[in-house]
Amino acid sequence: MQRADKQALRNLAANDRLTAQFIELTAVDTKSDESRSCLPSTDGQLELAKKLQELCQSLAAKCTPQGSVNLTSKGALLIHLPPAQGCEQAPALVVLAHLDTAPDCSGAGVSPALVTAYQGQGIELENGLILDDKICPELAAHIGDDIIVTDGRTLLGADDKAGCAVMLELLKRIADGQITHGSLYMVFTVDEEIGRSFDSVPLDLIKADFAVTIDGCELGELDVATFNALSCQVSIKGRSIHTGSACGKLINALKIASEFVSQLPQNEAPETTSGLEGFYHPYHIAGGVEQASVSLILRDFDMSGLNARREFVQNICKRLNERYGEERVSAEFYLQYRNFAEVLKQSPGVLRLCREAYARAGVEVHENHVRGGTDGSNLSYAGLPCPNIFTGALNCHGPYECLPVPSLHKSLACVQALVKLTAKEDRSALFAKDAEDGK
Repeated sequence: MQRADKQALRNLAANDRLTAQFIELTAVDTKSDESRSCLPSTDGQLELAKKLQELCQSLAAKCTPQGSVNLTSKGALLIHLPPAQGCEQAPALVVLAHLDTAPDCSGAGVSPALVTAYQGQGIELENGLILDDKICPELAAHIGDDIIVTDGRTLLGADDKAGCAVMLELLKRIADGQITHGSLYMVFTVDEEIGRSFDSVPLDLIKADFAVTIDGCELGELDVATFNALSCQVSIKGRSIHTGSACGKLINALKIASEFVSQLPQNEAPETTSGLEGFYHPYHIAGGVEQASVSLILRDFDMSGLNARREFVQNICKRLNERYGEERVSAEFYLQYRNFAEVLKQSPGVLRLCREAYARAGVEVHENHVRGGTDGSNLSYAGLPCPNIFTGALNCHGPYECLPVPSLHKSLACVQALVKLTAKEDRSALFAKDAEDGK
């Protein structure tokens, strides 16, 4: 069993600019908050955006041609770098990462440390939690790697501050004259973890052909498909009667809510499905006798499957209304995002460039159907085909989160290779090839 060391991390950061940038980002608590309607939902996100604005302005001013930096009213930070000389006909690319961390776990006072040359027997965190291949099977592929971990009290924030660090290092290298690029946009979004980041993307200021998010997990992952996603709010009306005279009169909304949940297929839940299987996931019940509600999400890779799940929920409501009285149970559905695989099929040149970038970076690509969504889901349907590139982060959203340092560097290598390859691509040729490939 190995223990992490904070001094070892400081020593590494002193000689590794990318790691140092990541650690600096984790110092700001940017946990998003679904209970707040403002954008961004928390002050920490805006604090970090303003801090990065100052840094990015100094870097963009050193680029040739000089870039522009805009902090939008919705908290997103947008950098635009005009194309380098000779790259004016290249496709315009957007790279994105999000500033917020998940509300599932505290992001305040993050205290990272380093496991040097992981040996494979597990890691004891500072507070006694054990991170091993039972919690994180992917660790078995990282023996010999330096791995950044938490102290067991908070999440690490590599989702997606690792992606933000990659973008900042990319900008620094461009400012240093190391990378030739076409028209390039960098966007730091907010509130991705609560499904609102698309609302922060200033699409009116972006004139691009395609995009990539830097928000995936394991080394080599290239997300080429996502779930289709619905959220659902079930509302239940009860009837409150004094318990002394309640017989035949009282209708307990909270018990109906429990009955609703019990009728969802137990073998079609996140904890019982994997791969390409969809699910129903109730995550919140609230209320009492008079009123109750159930919040749930529905997920499926096929839109027809998602529609079938919607109908299944509606039929549960119908049966409960037949039993307890009309209009006692109702469901409202909200489309959260769609599977971007259908869009990417129409733009195969985008994935071709991504695959070639991975090859140039010496990374074996693993095309993945992500059991969730990304900013790319909504961006793709807004006209920007947008696959998702890995950051290397593992076990996100909790105290077992960790980040193998070599994977973080490989993420940067892939993104840098993509920028360089895109700069050499003729825009008209790219989309002509797309049309040909789609025949």
